[in-house]
Amino acid sequence: MKSCFIFSGQGSHRPGMSANLYKNSSLAKERIELSNKILGYSIADIMFSSDEEKLRNTQYAQVAIYIHSTIIFDLLSNKYNLSIVAGHSLGEFSALYANKSYNFETGLKIVAVRAKAMAECEQQNLGKMSAVLGSSEEAIETICKKAGCQIANINSESQIVISGSDSSITYATEMLKKIGSKAIPLKVSGAFHSKLMSEAKPALYNTIHDSTFKKPICPIVSNYDGIARSEVNDIKNVLIQQIDNPVQWLKSVHKLKEISSNFIEIGPKKVLGNIIKKIDDSLTITNYNCYEDL
Repeated sequence: MKSCFIFSGQGSHRPGMSANLYKNSSLAKERIELSNKILGYSIADIMFSSDEEKLRNTQYAQVAIYIHSTIIFDLLSNKYNLSIVAGHSLGEFSALYANKSYNFETGLKIVAVRAKAMAECEQQNLGKMSAVLGSSEEAIETICKKAGCQIANINSESQIVISGSDSSITYATEMLKKIGSKAIPLKVSGAFHSKLMSEAKPALYNTIHDSTFKKPICPIVSNYDGIARSEVNDIKNVLIQQIDNPVQWLKSVHKLKEISSNFIEIGPKKVLGNIIKKIDDSLTITNYNCYEDL
């Protein structure tokens, strides 16, 4: 049976993640110890710890989620036929490992550069994100233009996230309230997928274009525009554009549905399945989040 593999992004981390994988799987132990060497610090200590505050740090959260997701994929990949892949923002890098666009080490090095560059943007540019309820994409887009922020995620018709400077999000929240909508602040450390992240692009550009990518074994649906891609140069270019443009998850799911109604979600938490059910509750979603799920 054809399957769509989807990989969760930043925000899906959890304290103690991968500890049971490390304890019970020789592959996981080798992979995590290799990651410690590549990164130059013990990501294992951060992943296994109960210190959620440190794990939430963008520089650590992104590499931790990539490591965790790719290990789980390798431990179950022989159970399914890989037909098409996608990932939510950061998850796109795990998806590219799954479809053999690059090896584990290459993906980890790219994610580490991305995470560090984005963390530096957070420190330089104060910003935040809010989830908007009770308004259409068109109405939100109009308000964002007036407020000076932008749409960051179109997860479903009922779940749209805005991102920008503190003042722009505060202004947008006030305008949304006047039209009967509500903006709920998100517990994130920066204004992801907004122009405040643009300064992270040069470092990511250099790393991606200096890295070896191969022709993937199946297409990947890009967050940037919801289009399925298999050409290496196209994939590289949209990965860079993803940094400061909206995550088009709704479009991505509709594209995935054209291939299969069977979705396999991989990541530290069950995040994407709930969103997908809001888009189309007829889809079948199987979650693999930890060693016990395997």
